[in-house]
Amino acid sequence: MSVNPADSSAADALAILDALDAFVYSKDLDGNYVFANKAVQNLFGASLEGIRGRDDSHFFDLEQSNELRVNDQQVIAGGVTVQREEHDVIKDTGEERVYLTTKGPLRNAAGEVVGMCGISLDITPRR
Repeated sequence: MSVNPADSSAADALAILDALDAFVYSKDLDGNYVFANKAVQNLFGASLEGIRGRDDSHFFDLEQSNELRVNDQQVIAGGVTVQREEHDVIKDTGEERVYLTTKGPLRNAAGEVVGMCGISLDITPRR
């Protein structure tokens, strides 16, 4: 990856997010993905186009991963940032993963919450 810090652009920002060993994403008010970096795409086995517009029920077993939705709703309804451990079960594989997750609200120019963003680090190997 070649990034010139003096000439930052949206493409540079995307390259940086894709280079991280972390899951970075954003969702709209309905919990549908708007953005997912390469790590998320690899985890879900889907391109950004295959992820965008879908909610977590397509990718996680929400009967076993409900805290994910609870945390999202706390961010969206309360307009607050939360940091939590989330225990999520990948729908396609049944694999349980543990993430240290930080989620925060996305606001428009008027300060209204219009979505949320998050970054999740897989801490399963440390357990």
